[in-house]
Amino acid sequence: MENTDHTKYIRLIAALLAGILLISSIVGYIISQKMNKGGAVADKQTPTPIVPLPTPTMIPYPTKGSLVLVGKTGATAQVGMPFTLNVIATSSKDTVAGYDVILSYDKVNLERQLVQSIAPAFRIFTYERGDHLSISATKNLSVTDLIQFSQTPILSFIFTAKKKGTYTFSLKPVGNESSKFVNEAAAVTYPETKDISIEIQ
Repeated sequence: MENTDHTKYIRLIAALLAGILLISSIVGYIISQKMNKGGAVADKQTPTPIVPLPTPTMIPYPTKGSLVLVGKTGATAQVGMPFTLNVIATSSKDTVAGYDVILSYDKVNLERQLVQSIAPAFRIFTYERGDHLSISATKNLSVTDLIQFSQTPILSFIFTAKKKGTYTFSLKPVGNESSKFVNEAAAVTYPETKDISIEIQ
């Protein structure tokens, strides 16, 4: 009898422990589900803010020197007849190892025939953009003399017009591109620019 009672007692204890473990598991599951739902609600209520990235801007290099557009035959031209524009540069006693020129014009009614370097120490690279022309120039490796611009013609453009009107040619910045000088120490300066308007008759 004692063995039987002892066995029943052990079975009762085991059943109680099993019941406690089962109840603990159920309670833990319910709590974890509530926490997950609560976290999801919190996430919906407090979304992570989207911080916009800053828009790149040009570094404010100092303004120095000038670039001026000049009509070789004045400020008038004839429809269908070639006319020439020159870029005159002044670097204000600073050396020039390279430069960029940005030229905006009406690409619908004006046709560019030619662009060439008229500063023998430099070679140019021309890039067609959507609404403007970008020219980069570097000093020839064979040139060892220091170069300065003082009312120096550096570029020549030849255009023809398709119809009458007054057309403006501009050296002003476009987007992140800008006309500039680079000296022998690789320092960059932005020259003042002067545009020109040509009347096509």
